[in-house]
Order: sequence, then structure tokens, then C-alpha cells
Amino acid sequence: MLRGPVPHYAVPESASRWPVAALRLSVGPLALAGFFLPWTHGIGPLASTDFTGFRLFGFAGRLQALDLTPAQDGVLWLFRLLILGVAIAALWHTLLAPAHRRHRAYALSGWYLAAFGAVAALLGLLRAGVTTPPLGLALLVVSATLFAALELTRSRPVQLPVAGGQLPESHIAAESPTEH
Repeated sequence: MLRGPVPHYAVPESASRWPVAALRLSVGPLALAGFFLPWTHGIGPLASTDFTGFRLFGFAGRLQALDLTPAQDGVLWLFRLLILGVAIAALWHTLLAPAHRRHRAYALSGWYLAAFGAVAALLGLLRAGVTTPPLGLALLVVSATLFAALELTRSRPVQLPVAGGQLPESHIAAESPTEH
């Protein structure tokens, strides 16, 4: 809260918080929308098929009906759980965003989306090269990047000069060397 005369260029503290809150609220819905939009396109006979997170989850389930070794079956289960985890984390993140400071699952779901988005972007880059990604993958990467940026900047508050261009006395006292 600002005290004393307020210079004309000062922005009230509450006005600077709402854009960050709006960005925090958008991370989960962006990832959830990305889950149902295309992540990749098929190759060969499946070239005309777009694969969304939902479709990849179902496709892996149909592959499990084949006569597979236990190791192959385990890899498919892991693949399915990782993909389904995107939808669960996005929904969980959406529900927890309004109370993000009070629940540990907010950070857990957000970092899961960030890690999955980074891996998916890397796989897309390796598979297709530098090109415009499908919309679902782009939304997933945007939500992952947005969450990571908001979380990494939240832990480091920016100290701005107060009116008159000087740092607050508490900040100056913390930085000045003390004599022993």
C-alpha cells in the first residue's frame, strides 16, 4: 500500500496484480483445450489423421488389445497414463488456480504440464523440424511456458524505486555493508 502523496505515475498495487491473476487462471484451460486439439499428424497410411491427446490415449488403448509382451504392455500403460495425466493436471490446475497459494497440488499439476509440454515440444521439433506446431501442441506449450514463467518470477519480487527515484530505506539497509 502506498503512503503519503502518490506521484502521478504510481500504479496501485491491486491494479498490477490482476493481469498476473488472469494469466494464472488461463494456464489450466489452455492446457485442457490443447488436450482435445491436434498434437501431431499421422505418417504413411495415417497421414490424413490428426492425433489429439484424447485420440492418442484411445489409440494406445486399442494397441493394448494386441498380443504384446509384458514389457510392451507396460510401456503402453505408462504412455496412456502420461497422456491422461495432461487432462487431469489441466483440470486440477484449473480448479486450483483461484486458490493457488493454499494448495500444493497447484504447483504439482503446473510443473507436470510444464514438463510434459517441454518433452512434447522437443519430440515435435525432432519429428517435424522447425515449423508451426499443431494448435493443440501449441496451446500445451504456451500454457507450460506461461506457468513456468509465472512460478519462476513469483519467487523473485522486483524492487522498484519509490517516489523520488530512491530505493526504500529497508532495501538500502539490507544492501549496505555493516561494520563489525
